[in-house]
Amino acid sequence: MIDLAHIHPMLVHFPLALLPVALGAQALVIARGNSLFERSCAAQTGFWLTMLAAIGALTAAVFGDQALDIAREAGFSMGKMEGHEELGMLSAWLLAGFAAMYAFFYRKQTDSRVLAIGLLITGLSVLALLLTTAWFGGQLVYDLGVNVRV
Repeated sequence: MIDLAHIHPMLVHFPLALLPVALGAQALVIARGNSLFERSCAAQTGFWLTMLAAIGALTAAVFGDQALDIAREAGFSMGKMEGHEELGMLSAWLLAGFAAMYAFFYRKQTDSRVLAIGLLITGLSVLALLLTTAWFGGQLVYDLGVNVRV
C-alpha cells in the first residue's frame, strides 16, 4: 500500500508538467494571431490542461498538508517545511485563481488579444512561483530526507 506521505510527491508532478504545456499551447495560439478563447484544438488544449493543472495543484496541496503532519511527527524541523507549505498553498490558490479567470473569459468567448497576452503573462508568473515551490520541495527531500524513509 502507498504510504500517505508519498502521495504528495507523486501529485505535484501533474501541475509541474501540465502547466508548461498549457502555456505553450496558449503561446502558440497567440503567436498564430488567433483568439485564446476560441474553440480550436490548440486553444482547447491550453484551456483544459490549465484546468487539470489547477485541480492537480489543489489536490497536491491537500496531500502536502498531510505529508507535513507526518514529517512533523517523524521529528523533522518545521522551518523549511513551513516555508514550502506556504509557497505551495499560495501556488495552488493562485493557479486555481488563474484557471478560474481563464475559464470565465473562455466561457464568454472573449476576443481580446491584450487580455490573452495578459493571461499568458499571468500564467507564466504562476509557473515561476510553482517552480520555485518545487525547488524548495526538492531541497526538503534531497537535502534533508523529509518523508523519504517513512
